[in-house]
Amino acid sequence: MKNRKKALGSRLLVISALISFPSACIADALDLTLQRGLLADYGATPWFTTSVHMGASPMQFALDTGTNLFWATLDICRTEACKNHTQVNTSQPGFKIVENPNYPKNVNFGPWGSMLVDLAEVPVNVDAQLYGPMRFDGSIDYQGDKFRYLAWGGGIGLPSESSSVNKDINNFFLTAYRSHSLPEAAISFYTNANEKKGVVILGGDDPSLYDPSTQVELSAKKSQSSGLQYLWGTELVKGFVGTKEVNELEGKLFYLDSGSSRFKGDQEYVKPILEQLLTYKDSEGNSIFEAYDFEPGTGYTGIKFANGKSPADFPTILPDFSIVIGNTCNARQNSRVQISLSPEQYAYKVEIGEGAGEWVIAFHVLPEVDGLLVGSTFMDLFYTRFEFKVDADENLNQGNMYLYKKKSGEQPSGYRCVSH
Repeated sequence: MKNRKKALGSRLLVISALISFPSACIADALDLTLQRGLLADYGATPWFTTSVHMGASPMQFALDTGTNLFWATLDICRTEACKNHTQVNTSQPGFKIVENPNYPKNVNFGPWGSMLVDLAEVPVNVDAQLYGPMRFDGSIDYQGDKFRYLAWGGGIGLPSESSSVNKDINNFFLTAYRSHSLPEAAISFYTNANEKKGVVILGGDDPSLYDPSTQVELSAKKSQSSGLQYLWGTELVKGFVGTKEVNELEGKLFYLDSGSSRFKGDQEYVKPILEQLLTYKDSEGNSIFEAYDFEPGTGYTGIKFANGKSPADFPTILPDFSIVIGNTCNARQNSRVQISLSPEQYAYKVEIGEGAGEWVIAFHVLPEVDGLLVGSTFMDLFYTRFEFKVDADENLNQGNMYLYKKKSGEQPSGYRCVSH
């Protein structure tokens, strides 16, 4: 991996109070290489980086715009879920458990279960750049076996606002921004699922990976729901299954969550999509899909292909799924983009864990999400850029997000500009 100098251009972050830095302080952006692990049917991204070490401990981290946590598995954790992941060596020099009246504590992951964490501290090594020591949530126990099949053993939260981070732990990006004087308060993602590789750039982007003329600007729209303000939101103008509009989605929120894989949202928004898909039959009148529970006894939360079938078995029957978003399309004002995903793109094959080998539709119910949230199912089709606004105290708040067509890798099945 390398650090690559990013040019400061007209698309710099919006700074709400003018802050100037001497030119000698402007450093390279940090390029964190990504690898693609096996995909479990639990809604988590298969992408992770090995570019971040916790002290001397090599780690596999998700870089997660869908959380305000910074957590890593400790080697004192003995559950099966812990044994499957990279762990922080608690005996290494510079590591310590920090006494704090708020710890140990449980962190609830809803249908996944929970993890017990203690407050820990260690210097952090990002590709030979040393930061720290940084404080993080050190996982010492997992309740719920779904943690076992995560492709990574910790998460680096990249929330849309620094104020949402628990004051006891470090905001990873803010620490890097302040101590490394990154060129921009921006983060960008590029993934190529076919080649199983990608990059996250802290402090800039790489125009060689995308077509700037295809820029789609996504203006910030924050959740009004308590506890969701850290998400990166924009307006979801419309959604369609085939040509049929899903009225429940009109004007709702659309979140880009790099820690997720599939589309998620409260049943008010997801079940109308699933119910439309459940009406589709094969040429003999048999149901193509069957409903199933993420957690037994909770009612169906997702659907999968019945009888071991896949999207390839129904090349002319199933509809695209489309959304309309954005304030620009191909960098043109007064225009939005309509993006369509084919059945092959909004479905996935489970590669590990429960249901391995089955094809699943990438829409699942996640209670209390006030719109649609999506990760790699959508983000793998685009180059994405997240920008912060920075105040005079260097606190971070959400700015715009941007989508670009990638110069290589999979593209959405449909992409067209529509008028406001």
